[in-house]
Amino acid sequence: MARRKATRDQLELALKDAQKQLAISHLRAFESAKESRRTENWYTRNGGPNADIRTAWRLLTRRHQDLVDSNPWANRAVRVITNNWVGDGIIGSPVGGTRRYDQAWNDWSDTVECDYAGKLNWYGLQALIARTTAVRGSCLIRRRLDERMMDQGLVGLRLQVMEPDMLDFDKDDGSRIKFGQQYDREGRLEGYWIRQTHPGETEWNGVRISSEFVPASEIIHTYEVNRPGQAIGVPFGSAVLLHLRDIDDITQAMLLKTKIAACFTAFVYSNEPSDLAAAQPLTETLEPGAIEILPDGKQIQFSSPPQSPDYVSQNKHHLHAIAAGYGITFEALTGILSDVNFSSARMGWLEMHRQIAAWRWNVSIPQVMDPVHRWFNDAARTAQIRGPRRMIWTPPRRELVDPAKEITALIEGVRAGFMSLSEVQRSLGYIPAEVMAELEADMADARAKGLALSVDGQTGAAPATPAPEDPQPAEAA
Repeated sequence: MARRKATRDQLELALKDAQKQLAISHLRAFESAKESRRTENWYTRNGGPNADIRTAWRLLTRRHQDLVDSNPWANRAVRVITNNWVGDGIIGSPVGGTRRYDQAWNDWSDTVECDYAGKLNWYGLQALIARTTAVRGSCLIRRRLDERMMDQGLVGLRLQVMEPDMLDFDKDDGSRIKFGQQYDREGRLEGYWIRQTHPGETEWNGVRISSEFVPASEIIHTYEVNRPGQAIGVPFGSAVLLHLRDIDDITQAMLLKTKIAACFTAFVYSNEPSDLAAAQPLTETLEPGAIEILPDGKQIQFSSPPQSPDYVSQNKHHLHAIAAGYGITFEALTGILSDVNFSSARMGWLEMHRQIAAWRWNVSIPQVMDPVHRWFNDAARTAQIRGPRRMIWTPPRRELVDPAKEITALIEGVRAGFMSLSEVQRSLGYIPAEVMAELEADMADARAKGLALSVDGQTGAAPATPAPEDPQPAEAA
């Protein structure tokens, strides 16, 4: 009997100890992973990188495009991203190219001959590609070759820029074909199913648009990759679509409230019967300067809606969220600089510059610039122009916030060996070879004219050629 009691006591102690350990482990768990009152309406699904996009892509792109077209803040955000991302263009400098190759590259990139539509040069196409990627999540570029130019010994490469809607999304089995992109058994991309026309141009008449298979070597598909295995991008403003919609609704409501407040109307009451009041119907809208004669027994009573929060602070709250969602600063989005000083503005710009640099070096250059350079080399070889394998890409010039301080810091950095002169020149949007060639020519010209420039490393300028002395007058005989 005593043995049974001891066993029961041990079981009770073990149970209490297990309950205690369970309670401790529950306290140590991630709070957001608990089933509690705070998480009871939190519904999630463990969707793959493409399953989540597949169900939402069409609505995301349509709604974001609509907001960019009609909402000033969405339009401004996309412009800020595009202007800082590529600006007036990312310039390519061939490494070890021949003079003929360099001239062919400049002739191709500086003219609209590179555009299949014949509207933009290479730098304009970069801006179009970046804007399309920001608005619709991704962009397609198809290689086109002009046989007539190639027969003349010219580089006949043409770039056809397309929206991602040109992919045949109906060809999607979730495995071998995703969003119109076909893969082999090992998961390598084989090619794209490209529609003949944009579905938005013909869907109004219910025509089924056919598609053709294009090998992967003929298509560039650029987008920001956020998850491993992701096959298509999403619009940059996907996380703040509701904020953009809310700020539109709030702005419209405030405008309507102001309009109603401006409608000063006079109402005439009379205790005596009036044939005029009975014959004249009441208007159903308020108009500025109106005078209404009320019929007998009629009264006008206005509602007293609750006061809304401060519009300015509420608007700023939404705009801060919108700027964060797009990866830009509040000041860049709104142009409001009254709430920042020089240091805080600079810190914000530096963080935004990191995001811009990530788009340049993780999206544009590996996904667009380098493949286009390879396409150009293929077309150049057909024209008997041998080109280099490597291209150095120089981003657009960065505006200095405080030139006096920043240039001094860059000079000290080069002198101390922390960075190279070429690196500094490229960071400011200049091509080092061109800068050095211009400096060499300028200094030679200055020396020839007897001028001393501080950039000249010589001890002084070359002496000027002395003017011939005036001849001495002959002595009188």
